[in-house]
Amino acid sequence: MVTNDFERKIIEVAKPYFEFCRSGDWKHAERVVNWVKELGEGRKDLDVIITAAYLHDVGWYKVLPKGKIDLDEMLRHEIEANRNSSRYVQEVLDRLDYSESDVKKVLRLVGAADDHEASLEDEEIIVDADNLSKLCVEHLREKYQKESYKKLIKLWEDELADQIRTPRGRAIYPGLLADLKRTVLG
Repeated sequence: MVTNDFERKIIEVAKPYFEFCRSGDWKHAERVVNWVKELGEGRKDLDVIITAAYLHDVGWYKVLPKGKIDLDEMLRHEIEANRNSSRYVQEVLDRLDYSESDVKKVLRLVGAADDHEASLEDEEIIVDADNLSKLCVEHLREKYQKESYKKLIKLWEDELADQIRTPRGRAIYPGLLADLKRTVLG
């Protein structure tokens, strides 16, 4: 849910890039933003983390044709998308007149999301938000071919528990995963 002019400006500049990203990337970014707001509530730098949340998958711009993909295809192209991230993040933030220090912070946060690794508290928030946002049936249906659902759930079951660092994220993760498994796997 967009709550202010700051977010409206980001959306106005960033969303057109996502017309040329993977199917479901924009909806995913919106879910990541919602999780960032929950996990980072009260932080003075929340706007910068929200910016990174909106932009964290912009590196997928023109990497693959629009359409649902399978897990293996996504993994084959992930390095290319991650390499593209800084260029497109920079383009968006230049158009929004972000300060050099905020640009550096957003790039660092997007890099943490791309690498699925966090060492600082703000990085933990965006990595957790990215991971938690995947644990819903909408994410699977918007982005992936049905044949990949079981592999993705297994991957998230095996890897996400070690990546999630915030206390709130660790508390929420098991329930979200269980709900997703029940919904998709029966």
